[in-house]
Amino acid sequence: MAFCAPTLIIVAHGAQNTCSAPGGLLKVLLHQRLPHFDVGLGFLRGKPNISAVLADVQAKSPEDILLFPLFFGQSPLVTKELPEKVRRVISSPVRVLPAAGDLPGLPRMLASRISARLGSDGYNRERTAIFLISHGRKTDKEPASNLTGIRKAVAHITDFDEIYNVQLEGAVSLKNWRTMTHLRKALFIPLMAGDGDHCLHDIPDAVNARSDEHVDILAPVGTWWELSNLLADYVNRNWLSCRCVTGKSKSSETRELAPCLTED
Repeated sequence: MAFCAPTLIIVAHGAQNTCSAPGGLLKVLLHQRLPHFDVGLGFLRGKPNISAVLADVQAKSPEDILLFPLFFGQSPLVTKELPEKVRRVISSPVRVLPAAGDLPGLPRMLASRISARLGSDGYNRERTAIFLISHGRKTDKEPASNLTGIRKAVAHITDFDEIYNVQLEGAVSLKNWRTMTHLRKALFIPLMAGDGDHCLHDIPDAVNARSDEHVDILAPVGTWWELSNLLADYVNRNWLSCRCVTGKSKSSETRELAPCLTED
């Protein structure tokens, strides 16, 4: 049997706004960075649904199937729902890459963008507070542990104290950002997949910038070109090195890359 090119599928939550496609820009960027892969996009909530995307991909008998969860916080959608969907649809091995929030090098990538932004006009690192925004859940009493870990790592790399975790839902609420700092210059970084309603409307509304404040809200991290570079480097470094060692082409022979969902 002849196998098609290996496939990498970006898995995102989806958006209520049908005009928005979280992960769409990342898909375009990865096409450029990973020309030896077919790159797809599927949603756990919305269309194209990940189940339909997986079924279509399997029908083409790809050389390998890799999934990249475009999620920054630890979510049952990634740990429970995604594996269940995969097992119902796919019979061959599927590799799940680290989710966006667990991707090696992410804190350094964030720190680099923060340092560059604080070096621009109108900002001063001693007078600017940094807020990492996640979606969260209404029942959250605190951000997920990996998000706290990202904040601590970024603070360590940048040697910067005023970096905080805030959430759209649950504690600590983005709406209360002023209670966390006395500074009136703030840089907000959405740890989110794309420019859906949360980034276009909910975050600006919650920040509610005043005339005496210097506020900047960056594009969601899921749209950054740096993220595509980080992911492409990870895939090339791990997937290609595994293939060189084994000399074989099927996913079942690349166990070092990531956990396999279809094996016991």
